[in-house]
Amino acid sequence: MTSRPKSVLSRELLPASISVYTMVALAAFESLAVAAALPDIAAELGRVDLLPWVITGYLLLSGVGAVVAGPLVDSVGVKLMFRSAVVIFVAGSTAAAFATTMPQMIGARVVQGAGAGFLLAVGLSAVNLLYPPHLIGRAFAANSTVWGVMGVAGPGIAGLILSIASWPWIFLVNLPLGIIALAAGWKILPGPVDPEAESTIDGLGIAMVLTFNLALLLAVDGLGPWSLVWIAVATATGFLYLRRARRSQAPVLKIRHLVEAPFGILALSIAMLIGGGISVHSFFTLYIRGARGAGTSLTAWSVMFFVIGWTVGANLSSRMLDRQSDSSVIMRGFVVTIASMIGVAAVSAVGWPLPVLFAAMLATGAGVGLATNAGLTLLRSLAASEEIGRATAAHQFFRNLGFSLGAALGGAIILLVVARTVGDVEVVRDLLAGGDIAGDPEVAEAIGQGFTATAVAGTVLASLGLIPFAALRSHLAPARAAADQMRSSG
Repeated sequence: MTSRPKSVLSRELLPASISVYTMVALAAFESLAVAAALPDIAAELGRVDLLPWVITGYLLLSGVGAVVAGPLVDSVGVKLMFRSAVVIFVAGSTAAAFATTMPQMIGARVVQGAGAGFLLAVGLSAVNLLYPPHLIGRAFAANSTVWGVMGVAGPGIAGLILSIASWPWIFLVNLPLGIIALAAGWKILPGPVDPEAESTIDGLGIAMVLTFNLALLLAVDGLGPWSLVWIAVATATGFLYLRRARRSQAPVLKIRHLVEAPFGILALSIAMLIGGGISVHSFFTLYIRGARGAGTSLTAWSVMFFVIGWTVGANLSSRMLDRQSDSSVIMRGFVVTIASMIGVAAVSAVGWPLPVLFAAMLATGAGVGLATNAGLTLLRSLAASEEIGRATAAHQFFRNLGFSLGAALGGAIILLVVARTVGDVEVVRDLLAGGDIAGDPEVAEAIGQGFTATAVAGTVLASLGLIPFAALRSHLAPARAAADQMRSSG
């Protein structure tokens, strides 16, 4: 009789866990550590006006990469996609290390982001395919724990690297990490669930997804008259994609996973929650430094509160799922996140002490962790094994869209408020590039007002996520009622 593994680190699951979480660590370190190198990168490469795209370009292609990986995971399997993902990611990292201009850096980050999207999609699909149902929640929580550990250790590691070497080593460190990842997962990861499935690539669909994402980012990157144009482009592209996907035999994103219940509305609600939280988190350090006058050390470590909160929330979610339904845990995550973000807005508006603000950010991260971890377990219960790649990729597409749009929205609001108050947004760009605004209370106040406005907007966005979530609960209610009746009669 086959033994029932008790944890993700049980003997029979240990090789799989090493490979999966090495992938997560690889992507997590780079996405978190590069922020510490931005001032040095800007100082050497110039073009500070393009600096936000070092992050945004990575996030944009990460979302598209996850979409592309989905159907390929279903057709060629996790193993081959894993190998490809690591090679692409390491190639992008190497190119970034040797970039000599800001456009070259952004191009390298785009390649790196595509590889990261592959890694994330492959990692999530591997969890769904390798772990037994009773450990799915624990496995996703372990995923978040790796992100959390890197969130705490990453800035310190990045600071150590920058203190003894130049910024290119932030990227070159991925070479040994990539070798470790390849060695750990070379043989252990599974092949295709359905060997007969065709491995087609929907090139036009991928281009449309990329256009849709880029148009949305440009719409919120600089709020103004052009935003309406880019929103129109995104709307038209989305409409054309949905029309085409209904007729295509193998679209990169299926209608079933994209807009229909339960997959589409689950992903949309989670994306809106993430977007709200990330809009505040992405520019929290700017507020701490620019509005509160914190030193370099405190500013650097202030990012950990949201990340630690997310990790705690994800692990708490995995325990709650033993006795509560996943939809109930998601609802609790929404409540905690929205209440905490209201607290963030209030604390920043009134100017209460930083420990109170840090506690509110910790709680915000915990709420997001609760909801997102339970959302992944719910997705696994809804998707069949032969469609897990596409279903996971569509869900990850929405999650990445939440990350990208949340970060872009937060930056756009802060820049808009500063521009209207001070008349010059370059002070914000200077801060992002490591500058100083000491002794300028007008700029500090403008940044504080911008952050408060961002917190309010983020709260509204997260709250709107309750609309599709309510539709999801209504959709799932009959099946849940039938299951409860069967348990009671049994």
